[in-house]
Amino acid sequence: MQLTVKAPTDQDTTPASATAEAAGLDLSGLDRPGPRIISLIPAHNEEEGIVKTVRSQFAQSIQPALVIVMADNCTDDTVQLAREAGAQVVETIGNTAKKAGALNQGLALVMPLLEDEDYILAQDADGELSTDFIKNALWAFDVKPNLGGVSGCIVARTPTNFIERAQAIEYARGTRLMGRQGGKVHVLSGAAAVFPVHAFRAIASARGKSLPGAAGTVYMEDSLTEDYELTLAIRHLGMDCTSTSRCPVVTDIMPTIQMLEIQRLRWYRGAMESLWLYGWNRITRLTWGGVAFTFFSSLLFPMALLALVLSWLLWDVAPNPLYWFLLPIFMAENIVVAVRLKDKPSLRTAILFVPLWIYDNAMFIVYWRALFNAVRRNARVWIT
Repeated sequence: MQLTVKAPTDQDTTPASATAEAAGLDLSGLDRPGPRIISLIPAHNEEEGIVKTVRSQFAQSIQPALVIVMADNCTDDTVQLAREAGAQVVETIGNTAKKAGALNQGLALVMPLLEDEDYILAQDADGELSTDFIKNALWAFDVKPNLGGVSGCIVARTPTNFIERAQAIEYARGTRLMGRQGGKVHVLSGAAAVFPVHAFRAIASARGKSLPGAAGTVYMEDSLTEDYELTLAIRHLGMDCTSTSRCPVVTDIMPTIQMLEIQRLRWYRGAMESLWLYGWNRITRLTWGGVAFTFFSSLLFPMALLALVLSWLLWDVAPNPLYWFLLPIFMAENIVVAVRLKDKPSLRTAILFVPLWIYDNAMFIVYWRALFNAVRRNARVWIT
């Protein structure tokens, strides 16, 4: 079932209120003066983390006017636990488009009731916001008025094994890179991001015209990575995107290599497919350059190793021992971020270097597999 977003008018505000109330929403929170923040949390069988997620919303220094959990085809206790934690719960109707479809149904209920100056906070159901997340996101909008979205800074939950520690270090490296780039991000993370209502209305209006997707919807329901495609849509409409370390969101990480592989195959393939949709233009060319650099980087070590082996076998040129002095350079950043994580096992992992080196190269292999899957149009796989 696909619902479309409409702008509020004198003629349709009352019916929209009736529709929202019929869905079980208590709209009394909208009586506060603006700008108002509406939180939408799509959730499919998230009983393990939904309580912490909802509580982090109500712990905000600037609280949302409404906290709505969009329960999508749940077969566990997500609905009950979310309500007990204080959230309002709307169960999706006929949704087959997973997270994007759940968000679109939620937006169709609340957007007609909001002003352009209001905001939507979209958050995954396995994350916890820092206390000043909303406050600092609004600050970012004040600093840069042309923003179409502010993304949270992802922090991995405390790792318990090597795979989780590698992801925690990877996310921390990403945060450092974001800081060095002045908040520039290639994706407004679905973990948690804040959007002005006027940006969502502009996207819904442009779908099926200058933007891909079904007319009247905000999130593209055919995308593997709806947050990545949404970021491209925002930029295509001339708005900027940013992230800030002032808005940390603690999120779950994949506990096994199998789950991590499935997640990354979806992320990488979804990003590539979204880029193909938008083609080569002034908005995407830097991103295309980043993708090309990643593929090039993935080949550097195999090519260097092959050159060393061939030199040794064919010309009896032994590897120079001085190469070992390059190792501290490659180890430095991982050690720095591991220290900041304040997790001794992560620090030991960073110092050993080789395990993280294997992890990074394994992710390069997944990157290439995602490209092949996209080109061959293999079946898409989600973590369930």
